Amino acid sequence: MNFRRKYSKITVLMAVLHGVVIGVAAVAIVGFILVGTGDKVKDKKAAVKEVPASGPPAVEAPADNPVPGASLQLYAKQHGVFSTDQSASAFIAGRPDLSDASVVKAQDQYFVWSAIGLTEQEIDADAAQETYRKPFTVEAAACSASGAGKLKEILAETDIAKIKDLAASSSSDPSGGIGPEFAKQITAVTAFTSDLQVIRVYLLSHYSIKDGCAKISF
Repeated sequence: MNFRRKYSKITVLMAVLHGVVIGVAAVAIVGFILVGTGDKVKDKKAAVKEVPASGPPAVEAPADNPVPGASLQLYAKQHGVFSTDQSASAFIAGRPDLSDASVVKAQDQYFVWSAIGLTEQEIDADAAQETYRKPFTVEAAACSASGAGKLKEILAETDIAKIKDLAASSSSDPSGGIGPEFAKQITAVTAFTSDLQVIRVYLLSHYSIKDGCAKISF
């Protein structure tokens, strides 16, 4: 038996065209699927990159609200530096013009200072007169244990009346920021002088040498 069937040329051509159209459509569908999948992968990667790996960024303390216990920047009028407290004290004793000066300890050395200001411009120094402007920082957080927790606050004070009021309201409780010993030191120096630059020198002398809680660095 003969099972072969004859097709016209038009029928064959239509079948070929039909196959091409189906193939093109299939390729297009596959392409759309791949493009869509690629966009989703990119979106996921972008989303992953936007998530902080270490949590939210640290919040910096405002400049006008310093961290408690941070060091205080000051400027001193310096007359000399010595290896011992005794030699520095002898230097002051031999100079009548240094009646307002005191010995301050810093980094195992003893400095003769007569004034401490909050800004560089406050200190009148002259190398020809052998006086020098010495910038430094002081850390007084350890003074809380001595009842002088407000030492840094007093060193930065610009109103002597507030310093006297603080001494007058002293408490026997060291955790209150001003114990009886600290109040005594403030009362003694404010009775001697009303010059805030000299008051700072006196307090730093006591709390850097005798007490040792004020740490000075350059």
